Amino acid sequence: MRAAHLVLTLTSVISFTCTHAKIGYFWHITDFHYDPLYTSKGDTRRHCRRADERGSSGHHRTVGRFGDFACDSPLELIESAAKHMRTRHAENVEFVLWTGDITVARSTTELERYQAIRNMTELLSRTFSSHFVFPVLGHLDPAPSENLTNLWMHWLPLEALQTFKIGGYYTIEQSHSKLRIVALNTNLFSGRDASSPAAGKQWAWLSAVLEKAQDNNEMVYIVGHAPPGPAARPGHRAYSPEDNARYLRTVRRFARGIAGQFFGHLHEDTFRIVYDNDQPVSWALLAPSVSPYAGPASATNPRLRLYKFDTNTGKVLDYTQYSLDLTAANRAGTAEWVTEYNMTTHYALPDISPASLHALADRLRYAPHETMTFNKYLRAYHSGSSEACDGACAHQHYCAITCLEHLSYRQCVEAAASALAAAGDSAPLVAPLNNIVLTLIVLLAICLEKYLHCVMH
Repeated sequence: MRAAHLVLTLTSVISFTCTHAKIGYFWHITDFHYDPLYTSKGDTRRHCRRADERGSSGHHRTVGRFGDFACDSPLELIESAAKHMRTRHAENVEFVLWTGDITVARSTTELERYQAIRNMTELLSRTFSSHFVFPVLGHLDPAPSENLTNLWMHWLPLEALQTFKIGGYYTIEQSHSKLRIVALNTNLFSGRDASSPAAGKQWAWLSAVLEKAQDNNEMVYIVGHAPPGPAARPGHRAYSPEDNARYLRTVRRFARGIAGQFFGHLHEDTFRIVYDNDQPVSWALLAPSVSPYAGPASATNPRLRLYKFDTNTGKVLDYTQYSLDLTAANRAGTAEWVTEYNMTTHYALPDISPASLHALADRLRYAPHETMTFNKYLRAYHSGSSEACDGACAHQHYCAITCLEHLSYRQCVEAAASALAAAGDSAPLVAPLNNIVLTLIVLLAICLEKYLHCVMH
């Protein structure tokens, strides 16, 4: 009887909680890399653009109408993505995050790139005629200008347009909830722009916006093109070391009010965790690209991401990833976007939170690379394509997820590399125990890296 009463009580609590949560959805789309000059009669040696017959020699591979892994995106690919998005939760979609690299910089003028962005803006305006699209600039996109401001003025209020025009950043307050969107110009965090007056203004503006949101008990989504921290690809860096450290300090300071961070740029499906005194306090989810992508050892299909969230609190509840089998689409002549996976189900997560993603990272950290969790992560990372990933490769992914400071990331990777190299030297002596030995050595390297991390802090 007591057990039955407990079940009834729990059921009542759950029902009460659910009735007060208003569920909504938003899309995150990124890295279109739209190339108006793409043609199915194009030459992959010329980026799938039409070759000059006089300069063409020999045979070249036929490219498909929906794109090619060696090239940027044709219009038909992006139109097929827009068509698919119209069919998913259209009545409950609240907004769209569009995180940059809309066009390509290759052999195009500023006017041509602007016209390409205009074409994409018109396509999304037709697709989401009753919704707001919140765009940010990627490193391939034009600088903020009067033209871009006029192009996106139907989506952004006057206050947002004023800061976008001068610096490419803005904030949006959702009028029906306590959710604020903070759209950054991450181009100002790297290269020569990092020390520009515009970059200084963005930092001052960001602190002021986050302080105001904190005072008003608002939850914040931070949105940008390039994420903080290094990438699992060696040598990749989006922010200057100084700006990377400053961004992470800012997130730690306001972590209580940051409900999520959303970035693109890497064309890959992964995540990042921000720690404060070794405690996970915030996360960033990195969405893969609409454009097909050919990496050093694998190719990834075009993908889209649909988030499910509580519109009252901004809490992200889940997301569903959709993908297009590019080879099959080109062969069939029709684009069939399908569900690739669901985040919480795919990784058996209770929720999407810093603690849950930290636990997931630990599963990647402690498991040898051939285990189920890491295989699931790798399939999502590469959209189902296979790529050999040994112990060093697996640990590099873990380092990229959890060590967002440049120094700690380098120490994390180097410690594992040294340990694995030492194991390789003695491998003939312990061949039957090779996997166990490698795993133990990697764990010891991780402990050393953690110790160094604690000393640094």
